[in-house]
Amino acid sequence: MRGRKPEPDELRPRTFEEEESADLRRHFARQALRWTLAFGALFTTVFLVFWWSGAAIRFGASRAAKRPVATWRVVGTIRDASTHDPIPWARIDDDPSGRPPFFHADASPSGAFELLTLPEPHRIRVSAPGYRTSTVSVGRVWFLWWPRGQERRDVELSPE
Repeated sequence: MRGRKPEPDELRPRTFEEEESADLRRHFARQALRWTLAFGALFTTVFLVFWWSGAAIRFGASRAAKRPVATWRVVGTIRDASTHDPIPWARIDDDPSGRPPFFHADASPSGAFELLTLPEPHRIRVSAPGYRTSTVSVGRVWFLWWPRGQERRDVELSPE
């Protein structure tokens, strides 16, 4: 820099128009970024709303056509109410007093079960030889459920 001579424009103070132009360019870049992020957030929100409503419509249409697809997983363990020991081979069914179709599962030797059923609110019945039958509410109301999901329901059966 010793041997370099400054340009005459480098030493001259910037005019008001030059400062305003530089300031406007900086503001434009920030505003463009804000608008891009806002558009991306809006696009994502609209996409999720359409996806969710489409899933709700498909579920309702399959239910009306009497061809619903089981997408709700209920998992848990069946235990004795007094000893808290697992009850092997307990029977888990959708409550027959509800709307069909009805789904069924059996507990494992350790009392664990997994029932694939409909996501709408309904009841399931849990029974085992030597125990009183118990009913449990499962599912979600239409505006709270996602098309697929899982919930845990541990059940204790009382001996007869």
